[in-house]
Amino acid sequence: MNKFTIPRSRTLVFGLVLFAFSSASARNTPVEVDGWGFEIHELREGAVAFANRDYVFRGVPRRLEGWQFTRLNGGVDAARFTVRRAEPGRVFLVSAPSQQGSNFEGWQEQPLGGEEFHYNDPNNIRLKVYMREVEANEKIQIPQGNWAGGIVVAPRLQGEPRPRERDDSLVPGVVITHSPKSTRKYVGSPGILILSDGTYLAKSDEFGPGSTFNITHLFRSRNQGLSWEHVTTIENLFWATLFERWGAVYLMGTTERFGDAVILRSTDGGENWSTPKDEASGLLHRGEYHTAPMPVVIHDGRIWRTMEDAEGEPREWGKRFRSFMMSAPVDADLLQAESWVSTNRLSYQDGYVEGFGGWLEGNAVVDPDGNMVNILRADFRTPGEERAALQQVSADGRRISFDRKHGFVDFPGGTKKFTIRYDDESGKYWTLSNYVPPRHYDHNPERTRNTVALMASTDLRDWTVKAIVLYHPDLSNHGFQYLDWVFDGDDLAVASRTAYADGLGGADNQHNANYLTFHRIRDFRTLLNPELPEGAFPGPGPVWK
Repeated sequence: MNKFTIPRSRTLVFGLVLFAFSSASARNTPVEVDGWGFEIHELREGAVAFANRDYVFRGVPRRLEGWQFTRLNGGVDAARFTVRRAEPGRVFLVSAPSQQGSNFEGWQEQPLGGEEFHYNDPNNIRLKVYMREVEANEKIQIPQGNWAGGIVVAPRLQGEPRPRERDDSLVPGVVITHSPKSTRKYVGSPGILILSDGTYLAKSDEFGPGSTFNITHLFRSRNQGLSWEHVTTIENLFWATLFERWGAVYLMGTTERFGDAVILRSTDGGENWSTPKDEASGLLHRGEYHTAPMPVVIHDGRIWRTMEDAEGEPREWGKRFRSFMMSAPVDADLLQAESWVSTNRLSYQDGYVEGFGGWLEGNAVVDPDGNMVNILRADFRTPGEERAALQQVSADGRRISFDRKHGFVDFPGGTKKFTIRYDDESGKYWTLSNYVPPRHYDHNPERTRNTVALMASTDLRDWTVKAIVLYHPDLSNHGFQYLDWVFDGDDLAVASRTAYADGLGGADNQHNANYLTFHRIRDFRTLLNPELPEGAFPGPGPVWK
């Protein structure tokens, strides 16, 4: 079995030549620092270690006393810079490898001779020193990513920090759009669709205190996701699903957060859209509704799509959602409210068991017996015990039910939104899930969104993690979530609501994403790599390899 691992640097024992330079001139050659997020200060016992904390260095190695260091702000995405030397020589780096997030591949750990180098936060975080040989004028990126960052130390440092600027170079996949956290508008509800002519469409909406919770943006790619252009912005649309039928493109969602249920149509590939003014033009249900970009399925001559109303009791997140299924004949005018029938609504009380906090964001799926079911995100927050809820739908689309004894199924990542689709070629159901690996069981599973697992099942009840396809070791400010995806031959084409370092201070948190990204997962049916990598994976680039 292949494993995702990052090679560990070999520890070299230099003895008396620890921190030595190749020549006196090399020692006197300054290390030039270029980028942002740093200050240059003298390294000594008791020196303030970070610009935004009072922590000080303790146990500074004697050979480093009097050198200079790059003082950073502690935190994720706090600095971004390169260094170079005018002559060949060595560059030295200080960091805290116990804090996950940085990759020190290519750097050699230096022995400290028993000295306890650390900074005096409540945990007295241990620091290690690394070295790298560089050529003359070779520019190298200093690894960042953990809280302490990569601190450069040298007898002489030279450079002035530049203003911050957006930098997508670390972001995996292809950036479709970006919204910095300073706007207080966060990227939500990713959706993706491959049109019959081969054009890719993707969409997102805006949430957060700077938003109006009713704006959707549509994007287009004509080169299979390698680059994207903005097509249009649609007002009074939120949480919408993209799908195509009879040459027209549809968006089905709500008018706003907890708004009316609506459907819009475009007959020109997404450039222009209908307006749901009334029940004859796309207004399907009036009231308070909730959903996400969930699959639209054709089965037994009908189009099926799940939704929830938000009118249940108690009026709390999760518990207020009442799930139901909508369907319409495939040849009907989908903008006519009378074309659609809906089931009864299932409330939080209908599913209540110990630890259950509500269900939402259901998938319309045809089960192995040919019956329509709704498989939903279920709010169970015990690490390692996440579940999904499996509801049964009548053939006429008018009745939905839940068996409290057998309806909850073990589902890694089930307390976050997931999309399930059936693949005829493999005879399996597939999903991309925010699986929580045991390494992160000490964190709230509902907010653990730094890991994406490719999972498969033959019966919707027993799920197997096939591969880890996206990962970042930081749980607080990195996440890949609400992934929508479609089959594309042997690949999956994926849209992700992504929280990631952007050169501007990163995402507000793992939930409040700053990117919409595209990913291609090659040969998904043959993947078998369930081991968790040590560092960020798969790294920058348009294609998952």
